[in-house]
Amino acid sequence: MVHFLDHPQRNTPSQPGAVSQPGASSSQPGSASRMASMGAGSAPGVGTINSATGGPQAANDAAELQATLERLANTVAALMSVSIVSLSLLDQTTGRLTPWVTLDDGGLSARPTRPSPSADVEMWVASHLLPVSLRNLSDPDALRQFPSLAALPASAGSLLCLPLIDARHILGALTVISPQPDAFDDGRTQLLQVFSEMAALAVSKTIQSEAHASQARELSALLDASRALTSSLDASQVFTHIVGSIRKVIACDDAVIYVYDERANALRAVAGMGPRGDRLGGKRVPLNDPHSIAAWVASNRRARLSSPGYGEVGPVTELFLSGENLSLLCVPLISKNSLRGVIMLARMQAFRPGELGVALNLSNIIAATLENVELYQHEQAEREQQAAIFASASDCFALVDGALTLIEVNGAFARLIGQPREQLIGQSCNEVLRQRVSGDCPLCDGERYIERALREGMAFDHIECQFEQPHQFVRRTGAPRQRKRSIDFSVAPVMGPEGPRALLAGHDITAIREVDEMKSNFLSMVSHELRGPLQTLNGYLDLLIDDTGQETPEQRQDFLRRARAGSERLTALVDDLLLISRRDAGQFALMREPVDLAPTIRETMEELELTAQDAEVRLVVDVPPSLPLVLADAPRIGQVARNLVANAIKFTPEGGEVRISAQATPTQVILQVRDTGIGIPQEHLPRIFDRFYQVGEATSRGKPHGQGLGLAIVRIIVEGHDGALHVESTPRQGSAFTVALNRLTGEE
Repeated sequence: MVHFLDHPQRNTPSQPGAVSQPGASSSQPGSASRMASMGAGSAPGVGTINSATGGPQAANDAAELQATLERLANTVAALMSVSIVSLSLLDQTTGRLTPWVTLDDGGLSARPTRPSPSADVEMWVASHLLPVSLRNLSDPDALRQFPSLAALPASAGSLLCLPLIDARHILGALTVISPQPDAFDDGRTQLLQVFSEMAALAVSKTIQSEAHASQARELSALLDASRALTSSLDASQVFTHIVGSIRKVIACDDAVIYVYDERANALRAVAGMGPRGDRLGGKRVPLNDPHSIAAWVASNRRARLSSPGYGEVGPVTELFLSGENLSLLCVPLISKNSLRGVIMLARMQAFRPGELGVALNLSNIIAATLENVELYQHEQAEREQQAAIFASASDCFALVDGALTLIEVNGAFARLIGQPREQLIGQSCNEVLRQRVSGDCPLCDGERYIERALREGMAFDHIECQFEQPHQFVRRTGAPRQRKRSIDFSVAPVMGPEGPRALLAGHDITAIREVDEMKSNFLSMVSHELRGPLQTLNGYLDLLIDDTGQETPEQRQDFLRRARAGSERLTALVDDLLLISRRDAGQFALMREPVDLAPTIRETMEELELTAQDAEVRLVVDVPPSLPLVLADAPRIGQVARNLVANAIKFTPEGGEVRISAQATPTQVILQVRDTGIGIPQEHLPRIFDRFYQVGEATSRGKPHGQGLGLAIVRIIVEGHDGALHVESTPRQGSAFTVALNRLTGEE
């Protein structure tokens, strides 16, 4: 016989003692939805008894509730002298009763996995909020009413099940089973009802304690996220701290933070914690991905829960899941109406709406953190860029404080001074400059521009200083570099929280000064070169014009030859200058045609015969009567021969010999000028064809240097003919210049 007992402050069914048939509307044992509705609005924390919770802290809270229930089970067993005690709690997510503790002959079982034999009875009790007493468990009516009782051991005699109610909220059910039939009289039943009320109060307090602990964890997570916002702006540390804070308050297996890249219109995984987060490795999710949950959340700026196996997923999410069915919780990170990123949490069990609310609360702080991190990274990148520009700039920079102490210098300034950057910082600016400046330092002495900039707040430009150069360098142009460097400084006051400072910016104008000097030297050389032939020409012409009658015809002929030689030297010099000018203007062109170069070379050597005679150098011409045809500009090749021979005569001592020869090979015509002169040192050979290059005073043995263009013009003309130019030289033994020109195609 089934007895439905009156519960304090509860009404009994309309027919006490009647066995209601399962499925009848008036006495239906109750559905999960009905019990869930009864549990709605329950005390805070009731939902935390959900078995879906996980994580270390949630496990600790579950252990506390488990311990409370175990103590209650042991107390009931001792108080009622029963063999089986079962305590089940209502799962607010599923609306079903979940066994938490079972005490039987096998001992105490925590969270048993097999269904409770009294499950049907407990469901009815939880649905109707009324106790049930089964005096004889072998009664067929009881088994028909509650089929799960068939799983009870044969030794079970009677059962008593009472609801655990806290105020108007159902928490669960307490079931006791005795081996004796009709074991629960009115006194024992009333005693157990009183105990159930106390047990409900204890369970409620424990659940509320767990709720408070959950709220404390949430607050702690918020504080941790806030602390991460203020304590560090290092991106990796902040992201790791945020992910850890999320996992403290929301039980999950994995947590991933995506940052929104506005330029790429995509999400990028920047931090992850859990067994699957490392799979992403900075993967990007385009916002137009129709199957990505994270992309949907970012595009719609709305949170979203996804159940396991729901719909298709994008490739990045599929990589994250790797075939596993996981629940996903995604929340957008929005700060100042701008999307900053997305948080994605994953676990096996479904997420609850309350956890979504926690994630939304955290998202505000996390979004602000991401905004600050982005601003910090942008500012840091700008500082690093400015520092890189400052450090690698070719101009010299130095920052001086009010005590005239160097507090920052770049590499160019350190190289100018000749000391490591680390040693310069902290030294007196005036002392450092005075050690290196040649003569008085305009920055430190006289006008004292640095001190005035600090004192008066005025800026000064174009203060030129001459610095001693520790080594002599040779520029690409071939001109020896000065031992002094010219630096054009500007001094600008800089006001800051530490007080007035002065910024020194120095631009190296040594090259400009060298070019100015080179121009001056070039004009001087050209003037000298022009004056010599003109004086020769004018002198012999004057002799002819005077016509004193004392000159013999031979002398007159010699005067004319020398005047002609002077004129040819002037013409050659003008030709050289015009060629250089046209080459620089891009107007240089060769008039190439098939030509036999033998006559051109002999005619050119005749022009230089008198020059060699005056230098007391023997000029030997070893050129055959004819040579194979080459495609060439004959006057320009004559200019090459003239420059090479004139250069050889200049650097050959008296009594020496200059030989010009020509020969043909199957593919080329070879022109060579060999001398017995002073030779060229090996270190100068790579540069002798550079414009304005001068080997040195000693090498010419006091003879005029010329303008330094002859060999440069030779290279220009030879390269214009697609020819090859080679030089061999040994100091004090002589030099040999070889020009190779290609024979005309088809020439025999």
